[in-house]
Amino acid sequence: MIRIDAVCDIVRAAGDAALKQWGNIEAKAKPDQSLVTEVDLATERFLEEELRRLAPEYAFVGEEYGWRGSRSAPVWACDPIDGTTNYVFGLPHWGVSVGLLEGGTPVLGAIYLPVLNEMFAAVRGQGATCNGRAIRCPDRDALGVEDTIVVTSNAAKTLNVEAIPGRLRCLGSIAAELAYTARGSMCATIGLREGIVDVAAALAICFEAGCRFHYLHGPEVDVGALLEARHTREHFVYAPPNLLRSLQATLKPIRVLTE
Repeated sequence: MIRIDAVCDIVRAAGDAALKQWGNIEAKAKPDQSLVTEVDLATERFLEEELRRLAPEYAFVGEEYGWRGSRSAPVWACDPIDGTTNYVFGLPHWGVSVGLLEGGTPVLGAIYLPVLNEMFAAVRGQGATCNGRAIRCPDRDALGVEDTIVVTSNAAKTLNVEAIPGRLRCLGSIAAELAYTARGSMCATIGLREGIVDVAAALAICFEAGCRFHYLHGPEVDVGALLEARHTREHFVYAPPNLLRSLQATLKPIRVLTE
């Protein structure tokens, strides 16, 4: 049995080490034009090494180095620095994200936002917490004009966002955005092109906080299938059940993101 406090200790150590170079590091562009730093690479190596101490037989997939280990084993899915652009430019919303999947199901997640000293964690069937306090995403039938919703930058370029009655936010870190959705600080998140390393930890937390994970056009997302596809062109909705249905009825794609 993997102890969530042991995982949180590893994630916190990784985040606190990365914090020392926050806003003071050079970055390079990857082929997809997203940024990567030496801290991303070093943090992923650290996470893999430490998580293998907890469970040597488990596989590992990371944002920077890809998949290592058996495809049939439980797998750690990690983003060493989620929100690298924020990290490079000295913005506070970035973090270390570690999720565990068994049979394609998120069973454990930890997200640490070092600048804000916020640790989000969850174990399947045991609820979700932020800094040790239970969190829950309250449901509602529709958004009010002062309600806040996350629309990620990719999603905002491709949806009829003017149809949303509430306030729109984009923090630049899907891990932070989903953690805040789980806590109820945001009512929901609309995303596009997230991969399993981006959302594995957040899904464990969101599910325990009462959120669902569906395609905008309707069906529930098969999380296990995301392990086989790095990114998808489908829009995702992360929201509690009633609001999920309202957003699916309101939002429509207006263009395809081709780049």
